[in-house]
Amino acid sequence: MASFTEHISQAKGNLGFLNLVNGKINSNWDWQVTISFYIAVHLVNAHIAKKSNQHYRSHELVNNAINPFLPLSTAKFTEELYTSYMKLQNLSRRARYLCHDDPKNRENKAFLTYDKHFSKSIIHLDKLLEFMSVEYSVNFTIIGIECIELRNKRLLHFKTK
Repeated sequence: MASFTEHISQAKGNLGFLNLVNGKINSNWDWQVTISFYIAVHLVNAHIAKKSNQHYRSHELVNNAINPFLPLSTAKFTEELYTSYMKLQNLSRRARYLCHDDPKNRENKAFLTYDKHFSKSIIHLDKLLEFMSVEYSVNFTIIGIECIELRNKRLLHFKTK
């Protein structure tokens, strides 16, 4: 079972990778959205490890553990944080499978990932990073992000270029 510290270390490594990918090939929005989600996966798993000393191997079990609407959730998030995590998960699903980021949408066409989707993923990830910073005193390096959709957005853990 991975520890809080190991999950945080993985999240930080993935942040560094996002910084590298964004700076070199910032047109591959699908990969950047997916990296953003997997940073969030490790942040959430670190939170679960700290709160309940549990480790879950499926997205469904993780979602149940942080769901603020389930009475037996072991590591509840606020509604805002839970929504951010679920939006990141759905955006990553869109990027990986070319399906709509709303799982209820069953349209039979390809849904590509663009800079506007990456922008949304960074905004949601920023909220999760801030929660971990405040709740657990974790310091994250502020990284520069190139994405026109993020200009003039107030972010705490990303600096727009």
